[in-house]
Amino acid sequence: MTAAPAIRSDGPTLAAVLRHRAGSSAGSIAFVEGTCRLTYGELRDDAQRLGAAFAAAGVVAGDRVALALPSGLDFVRAFFALQRIGAIPCAFDPSIPAPTLVRRAGRIRPRLLVTGGHHGDPLAQAAQEAGLDAVGIDDLGVGGGHVPPVPDDTEAVAFLQPTSGTSGEPRAAVVRQRNVIASLRASRELLDPGPSDVLVGWVPPWHDLGLLRFVLGPVYLGVPCHVVPPAIRTIPQWLSTIAEVRGTITGAPDFAYRLATRLVDPCGLDLSSLRFATNGGEPVRASTVAAFEARFSLHDVLRAGYGLAEATLGVSCVRPGEAMRVDARGNVSCGRPLDGVEVRLDAPAGAGEILVKSPAVFAGYFEDEEATRGVLDGGWLRTGDVGALDDNGQLFVLGRKRAMLKRGGIPLAPRELEEIAQTVPGVRIAAAVGLPAGAGGLTEEIVVVVEAEAGVPGRERLAAMVSSAVEHALGFAPERVVTLEPRSIPLTANGKIRHDVLRGQLAGRS
Repeated sequence: MTAAPAIRSDGPTLAAVLRHRAGSSAGSIAFVEGTCRLTYGELRDDAQRLGAAFAAAGVVAGDRVALALPSGLDFVRAFFALQRIGAIPCAFDPSIPAPTLVRRAGRIRPRLLVTGGHHGDPLAQAAQEAGLDAVGIDDLGVGGGHVPPVPDDTEAVAFLQPTSGTSGEPRAAVVRQRNVIASLRASRELLDPGPSDVLVGWVPPWHDLGLLRFVLGPVYLGVPCHVVPPAIRTIPQWLSTIAEVRGTITGAPDFAYRLATRLVDPCGLDLSSLRFATNGGEPVRASTVAAFEARFSLHDVLRAGYGLAEATLGVSCVRPGEAMRVDARGNVSCGRPLDGVEVRLDAPAGAGEILVKSPAVFAGYFEDEEATRGVLDGGWLRTGDVGALDDNGQLFVLGRKRAMLKRGGIPLAPRELEEIAQTVPGVRIAAAVGLPAGAGGLTEEIVVVVEAEAGVPGRERLAAMVSSAVEHALGFAPERVVTLEPRSIPLTANGKIRHDVLRGQLAGRS
């Protein structure tokens, strides 16, 4: 494989970055999906042809286009084609039920919804019944000729990024061109890519890590990316691809590394080429890092990081060469802020809400001024996450502000109980929530909910084992342990626990 030369790409917009990359490295591999390869020159040409097809379908600069496409080369082509004509993509998970997808896509009022099938597929039909224009990517055609490039405008909207939805229905974060370029520049300083680097992407492109690192990153950084279909069942394929292509950079949420440790046989699997594996998207567990690296004979490769859609992904990360830091409560440091990023807490001491200021902070939520005012405060982004900073500027992220537990007036991260519960044999996944208990609100009824592995007998015995494990580790037992069937704990599309929904479900049972 021929890699692009390690050259800087400081174009003011994503369209300019692709022009620059294709002009200097046209024949170098940009993306690989299975046996299909796409060079930077081919991506530029495909973006022109597909951009003309979008224009022929009535899409103009400033229009929003909903992409309900699987992860892969067609997604990459469509995303950059829309950049080419100045339109605004917003990616949605095509696997969610069609009515839900159409409802969410309808909120951005798209000029067009693009599906991975043909004109008559079920999603396209559901969209049309809801009054949305829809087209299958294979039916879009090649357009009606050359479309003049739009001016490079750093204030133009680059894309809309759906939020994770941990606190309710996902919103659409408005990301300007200058925001995404600032984020990519910070990631380049973090990763320090060279001509021998190879990306392997498993995180889907409708997730901010998947989009920024494994769709936009390969073009900005000049590093080829192998795309693996995102699913639990493809976790073995993700790791085998890293071994086969000698991947050096990858990334995933903590749960993916936990599952990989359980699902993948390390025998004959050589991951020694890996030098940087981002671990983010949810609270990072020290036990995950230790178990994954021990199982696959790695050392200081998993790098805890913190980011969110409203910050255009990156806020902080553990740098190469830095050892993992774990505080007395078991919280893992997510490193120091990235270049150009400022972080502070809204508390004079101890833990508090994390506030972020950087050129990459988003412009606001699409057509939701009230929600925007609630998170943008005098140039600072109120993240809704609780964290702590140590004397060295290391950021420890405890969890969502709404998900924090209270015991004797002291905030307690759900991760502390969840990580312990999941060490109990027979527990598939665990979630900890607090329910109101007594006056004053200083203490809650702490409930640990666990899903039992299929076929595990003795639910009462499992609950007792979880309670005992928590008491042994933390010095107190949860008020209740509830055991459920597999796939009962509510999760977001990105695999995060929806503590608010679970809390509501439990309150309804009380």
